[in-house]
Amino acid sequence: MNFPLDKFNPFEIGLRPIDKKGWLSLNSFDSIYIQNKHRLIQENIQDVYFVSEDYKQDIFNLAQLLQSDLIEQESGLQERLHLSLLETGIKSINHNNALLVFSLLVEDDIVILRPEEDSFKMIAGAVFSPSGWDLKSKQFLDINDIHSPVPHYDSLLAERLNKILTKLPIGIPFERHNWSIYGSEDLFQPSQIKQANRIDIRSKEDIESIKIRIERQTLYKPESSNLILFSIKVRNYQIKEITDKKLLVQNFYLALEGLSEEMIEYKGLTSSMSLFKDYLKSFL
Repeated sequence: MNFPLDKFNPFEIGLRPIDKKGWLSLNSFDSIYIQNKHRLIQENIQDVYFVSEDYKQDIFNLAQLLQSDLIEQESGLQERLHLSLLETGIKSINHNNALLVFSLLVEDDIVILRPEEDSFKMIAGAVFSPSGWDLKSKQFLDINDIHSPVPHYDSLLAERLNKILTKLPIGIPFERHNWSIYGSEDLFQPSQIKQANRIDIRSKEDIESIKIRIERQTLYKPESSNLILFSIKVRNYQIKEITDKKLLVQNFYLALEGLSEEMIEYKGLTSSMSLFKDYLKSFL
């Protein structure tokens, strides 16, 4: 599994178009992502899923269209969806759960954005692998308010991201990656769980046990709707995936050097930065 990043600038959006066939990762029988979804739906669905009453019809239509497209593409996907529905106790597809059912076809998490005034609002979500945030607290917020905890977002990212969403080409998925550092490889890490798993680096062994958590994010605007589908898939990597390649080490070190105090705190590295940078230096 190749490390998906070669640069680590947190303010580089870095979107690139991708082939639609590689857009979403499809449900497989032994997938840890699908198992995680099954568990969370059964335990407390309110933590991982919501849909706006005002836009249920639009979301239902979009989810059904995308579901049909995926099932046509992949032999056996209908059967795997059927097993997921049995596992989660979902007996039929309706306006309340159509996006949830669609999310069981893929390993990715799914968020639906809708244009509103000068921004985009989250109107639905099926999020099972949050990285330090809670779906309940983000419901119905616009994209700027969703990102309000991110240091320097207003000055460095807000205008650019809104322009990208406004001008997003129709029918073409776009991909980017985001990184963070975690103490656990658990997929479901909302803010409270992330805090419990916070990084505590005191030695080389601690550094070598941390997880580089990479979010593969995509944006897709369908032809038949003004909604935008935002997907997230998390993968965990060992620090060795970076230290095995000198260029990656150099780029990661430079990115850490350039972080502001606010961003260092946001990344959870305040008490660990010096030791972490010394460790990376040893590979240069």
